[in-house]
Amino acid sequence: MITWGIVGNSHDASLAVFKDDQLKFAALSKDFSGVDHDPDLNFTLISVARVNYGGNPDRVVWYERPFLKTLRQWRAGQGWLWKENNIKKYLARYGIHCPIEYSLHHHSHAAYGYYTSGFDNASILCIDSIGEFQTLTVWQGVGDDLHCVHKQRYPDSLGLFYSAMTQRCGLTAQRDEGMMTSLARGKKDNEVIRLMIKDLLWFDESFGYPTFKFKVNLHKGCDWWRPEIKDVGKIAYATQWIFEQIVERLSNSMLEQMPSKNLIVVGGCALNGKAVRRISYKWKNVWVPPNPGDPGSCIGAVLASTKKHIDFNKNLWYNSSI
Repeated sequence: MITWGIVGNSHDASLAVFKDDQLKFAALSKDFSGVDHDPDLNFTLISVARVNYGGNPDRVVWYERPFLKTLRQWRAGQGWLWKENNIKKYLARYGIHCPIEYSLHHHSHAAYGYYTSGFDNASILCIDSIGEFQTLTVWQGVGDDLHCVHKQRYPDSLGLFYSAMTQRCGLTAQRDEGMMTSLARGKKDNEVIRLMIKDLLWFDESFGYPTFKFKVNLHKGCDWWRPEIKDVGKIAYATQWIFEQIVERLSNSMLEQMPSKNLIVVGGCALNGKAVRRISYKWKNVWVPPNPGDPGSCIGAVLASTKKHIDFNKNLWYNSSI
C-alpha cells in the first residue's frame, strides 16, 4: 500500500511517501518551487513522488483536522473558512483523489518525534503557535502507545508570544524568529523583562504542569507594546529569556512527573536551539528530529495513524542538510 502524508494549504507544505508502512521519501514544496515557506503543494514534487515511489497513493493522511481548525479560526475572528479548508477539493487540484484520513495537529508532531526517535519510551514536549485549538502539549510514549498527558489551548500560546514579539522587533512573524537570539545578544535589561511579564503574562504553578496565561490575545501581534522602548534588542532578549524560563519549568515538571528520561522536542518552537540546549543536560537522551515544525508532520501524520516505530534515516528527506 502506498500512503502519502501531506502538509499544505497553510505554510511550509511537505509530502512524505510510505510503502507498506516504511518511509521512502519526504520533501518540502520549497525544495522544488524555490519559494521560502511555500504554503502549497508543488506539481514537480508530486510528480517525483508518483514516478519514483510507487505511483498514485492508495490513501492520504492529512496532518490536521480541518473542521476543528475552521472552528478555531472562527473563534479567532477570522471568519468561517470552511471552503478554504476543504482538503478534498484542495488535493483534487493536484490530481489526488484517493481516500483521506486526518490526524490531530499536535498528534502529528508528537508521532513524528516519537516513532522516529529509536526510543521505546519517551517524554515528548510539543510547542508551536497553534494546532487546531492546542498550542502546547506534553505526551508520554511507551512501546507503540503514545498519549497526551497535558495541553494548553488557544489563545494562550508560547509560540504566538514569540512570533508577536518578533513582529514587535520589526521582523516578520512566522519567518524571522530564528533571528531573535542574534538580535538579543548582549542586550539584557531586567526592567524590560519585568515590564513584559507584568503587561502580558500570568503564571499558575499551584499543581501539575506549569500553566501560563496571556493577558491579551497575541494572535495579531503586539506592535503596540511599549513604544517607548526603542532598543528592540532588549525586547528580543526579554522574549528569549521568558521563553527559556517557561520551557525549563515545563522540562522540570516532566522530569518530576513522567517516568522516562528520554526527551523529545517537536513543534516549531523546537527550532529554538538555545532553549533546547538549556534543558538538554538534565535528560539522559534528547531527540529533535529534522524539520520539527509543520513540515515534519507529513511523516508524523502517517505515523500517528500506523502507530509504529520506523528505522528513520534523515537522508530520506529530499534536502537532508536541513
